[in-house]
Amino acid sequence: MEQNKSVLPNAGRQFELDFAKFIAIVCMILVHCYDYSSLYLDSLDAPAAGSPSSPWGLLIEFLGAQPAAPVFMFCMGIGLVYTRHNTAAEFARRGLKLLLTGYLLNLYRTAFVMGGVLSGALGDMSAGPLIAAFALCVDILPFAGLAFLFFALMKRLCISHFWATLIVLALLIIAPLLPVVGGGKAWYSYIVGLLWYQSSFTSFPLMQWLPFPMAGVLFGLQLKKATDKGLFYLRSLAAGAFVFGLTTLLAVQQGIDLRTFFTSDYFDMNVLQTAWALGIVLLLLPTYYFITKKLPDGRLRELATFCSRNINKIYLWQWILITPIALLGFAAMPIDAYWKLFLEVAIVFVACLVIVKKRQTGHK
Repeated sequence: MEQNKSVLPNAGRQFELDFAKFIAIVCMILVHCYDYSSLYLDSLDAPAAGSPSSPWGLLIEFLGAQPAAPVFMFCMGIGLVYTRHNTAAEFARRGLKLLLTGYLLNLYRTAFVMGGVLSGALGDMSAGPLIAAFALCVDILPFAGLAFLFFALMKRLCISHFWATLIVLALLIIAPLLPVVGGGKAWYSYIVGLLWYQSSFTSFPLMQWLPFPMAGVLFGLQLKKATDKGLFYLRSLAAGAFVFGLTTLLAVQQGIDLRTFFTSDYFDMNVLQTAWALGIVLLLLPTYYFITKKLPDGRLRELATFCSRNINKIYLWQWILITPIALLGFAAMPIDAYWKLFLEVAIVFVACLVIVKKRQTGHK
């Protein structure tokens, strides 16, 4: 997967992508705070359905779905085209680092679960399966690590983008046909879940989420050489509208509740859901481009660029902070209110920014 190393019209940093990642991390923090609040459970019609009945809950779930992880992964694919560290070995090293970081974060979150089990706060829940689920869960960082390893392998084997795309599509088609092992709760099901969906704890299996960075690679190749950027994004907007409209029509004809695409079935991607989500991504990126064209220089631009450059660090810190802040919020004010949730989101976000900024200053 070789890049064209000649000078191209859009070879530099593209601010609309920084802005997209900024919105993505804010949406991730919002939905993660929501998922760790009592509002989430209280808003379910039936806990097994996983679909909030509250309009606010549905809006938060949507914002925490397509505008978040799919956009982040799509931009990650674009980044593979733009990065100067683009050898197979560099991709592999980065992938292994992300994979290790993801499991270290799992250990941190597992510590809170162990504390809840030992203190009796989680009732008589069996400790073993719960701890295994948190320690081995497949979050976005393990996925990103495996994605980098996949693209490292493609580079090492000199696989063209065309054949890589066909491989990714084949994996997506095959994945939903593969079985759930160990009832989706055995420790080894989380290892299998690195590749295809097993349970809600294997959120981002490689075979079902790889289309997003792969599509980002293809998008990035075209963006980099686009001589008329405005026209390029207008065509992207049209393509996104067509794909979104067509997949929405197909889903409705099949009697599918579209809400499941960003709630109960969100992680267990199939071809239709993936295309629907990609349609939204292709609608969002041009929208961000045309918005940011009118955005004056100032603090918002600086904030978006800072968040984009440090998105992995902010992602890590939000998980470190969400649980203690949620617990403190409940202890200080044991009520269910969306204004309280938004306040907690703001506190987590600002705290992440301060910590990352301070650590950067301290390292200089």
